[in-house]
Amino acid sequence: MLVQLWNVMAPVLIVIGLGFCWGRSRVPYASEFVTRAVMNIGAPCLVVSAISQADISGEGFAQVAIAASVVLAGTALLGAIVIRLMGGDLRALLSPIVFPNTGNMGLPLCLFAFGEEGLALAVAFFMVQMTTLMTFGVALMSRSGTGLWATLRGLLQQPLIHAIAIALIMLASDVQLPVWIDSTLKLLGDFTIPLMLLTLGVSLSTLSTTGWWRSMGLSLLRIVGGLAFAWLAVTWMGMSGPARNVVLLQAIMPAAVFNYLLALKYDREPAAVAGIVVASTVMALVVVPLLLAILI
Repeated sequence: MLVQLWNVMAPVLIVIGLGFCWGRSRVPYASEFVTRAVMNIGAPCLVVSAISQADISGEGFAQVAIAASVVLAGTALLGAIVIRLMGGDLRALLSPIVFPNTGNMGLPLCLFAFGEEGLALAVAFFMVQMTTLMTFGVALMSRSGTGLWATLRGLLQQPLIHAIAIALIMLASDVQLPVWIDSTLKLLGDFTIPLMLLTLGVSLSTLSTTGWWRSMGLSLLRIVGGLAFAWLAVTWMGMSGPARNVVLLQAIMPAAVFNYLLALKYDREPAAVAGIVVASTVMALVVVPLLLAILI
């Protein structure tokens, strides 16, 4: 069991650690370029490639997507109540509670724990979260508010959204890609996960945080709340096997670094949001192995 856990966790921790050390060194890291390459090329190719190569049903994919929606909605409601009770800024603090790191951390963990099928199912959770983050998340943090048409136009310009549409069409029609296209997508998609993990490590090394006790409390809410709503969702839908395991694992991921980038862009307590990102990541390093010990 310990060997299995180490085999899953070690690659993720080592690459994040390398990124952290890189961030602490004086060697420049082109975070903006890497992020653009991942979001505009790598992640879209990974989404289509994962769906193309994995043997999953449209029903299983849809179940994970529905469960992801339940987790996001549930944590949003719970987070809003808690933040209001503590007198915090809802627009600043809700996003890191609602949106976990299902990409940088969740995708590689699901791949190493549950194989190619797990990665493809994890993509369903990632797709729901990214679509919601690019709409609701941006509107929540934006000071001036964003019109519906402007939000939709910005969303439709994202290559990741195009990839999601292609993946859904492939699932619905059972289309098989030509070998040369499939190989090209896999080649481009394969750089996504290591670069995501490296960039996560670099980002964690540079975040300036504040309010550790509040950060720890809200991080606990992010992870425990996510797990609770995930368990309710998979139980309600009668999910089992890799689909169930992927939902539970993705739901306890720490707050996504993208929340901090939005807070920085819109000046929504970036130090407080950074505190939640760092604290929840540290907490996840303890909780994730415990959950994996049960699931694998």
